[in-house]
Amino acid sequence: MEQSSLSGTFSAWPDVLHDGFTPLATGEEWIRARCGYLDTLDPEPDERFLEQYRASDAVLESWPERDEVVFWLEHDLFDQLLLIRHMWWMKQNAADRARHQTRFSLVCGNEYIGMMKPEWFPSRFAAREPITDQQIASGSEVWEAYCSGEPTRLVQYAKQDPPPNADLPPKGGSRLTLPYLPQAMFRLLEEFPSASNGLSRSERQILEVLAEGPRTPEQTFIAASRLEESIWMGDLSFWDRVRDLNAGTHPLLTLDVQERPGGLPDGTLQITDTGRAVLAGRADHIALNAPSRWLGGTFLTPERSWRWTGSSLRPPSP
Repeated sequence: MEQSSLSGTFSAWPDVLHDGFTPLATGEEWIRARCGYLDTLDPEPDERFLEQYRASDAVLESWPERDEVVFWLEHDLFDQLLLIRHMWWMKQNAADRARHQTRFSLVCGNEYIGMMKPEWFPSRFAAREPITDQQIASGSEVWEAYCSGEPTRLVQYAKQDPPPNADLPPKGGSRLTLPYLPQAMFRLLEEFPSASNGLSRSERQILEVLAEGPRTPEQTFIAASRLEESIWMGDLSFWDRVRDLNAGTHPLLTLDVQERPGGLPDGTLQITDTGRAVLAGRADHIALNAPSRWLGGTFLTPERSWRWTGSSLRPPSP
């Protein structure tokens, strides 16, 4: 985008909102919560996460000084969570926005921005559309549900079928006026533990790849990504899931790896016999290994484990 003919201030917001705690907050409370999670993924945590967050926040919060703010996002889960978080942010700033002339616009399609050529950007920018009050309300509604700790509310926003046109969002949009959001929410729900074996879909796909034979971390990441309708998971989140599958009393995979600067480790991943049993539904990952993690505002533990049935979220037993 910076290499294109577009002008302005460019700022990336690469936050993995599908991992870790997401409080219904802004400012320093939000930054501290998110950096607390990211520090657990870094072998040598430092101040750089805080600095990156504060720099991105500073650009966003400078909106009253600008003629226009354009959110440029993709259709996948990673970006759709960013979209609804920013719709909620706009809702919080409604009174201030009413006092300024800054325009807020959206570019959102099914192209992966990182794969676009510089000359493609101007035409997409020219087709940007103003963000509506209805989009702000709809996105805020879903974000509040995601952060609430009661994830069963998310089911009403989910839809498995993609938009009917592969290139453009459907005219009139969905009930939520954000056409790619329902499919993204369905994919989010698949990250809850399965009712059949306690695995999230991403964990299941990692084990399915390894069931075909040992692979390097990079080979596993690529093969598991190809099982997705839309690519949304980065290597950092992937490796966090691999480490979780290797943890516990009964690991589902084994690691024989060496750290490699700037990328996934070298070495080999291999499924265990227990991993095969869980994958086949003969055992349950949560019962065996008692994993816990945050998914939005929901803290998943063996005692409070929502289960995804394929069409609904089954709440924890009383």
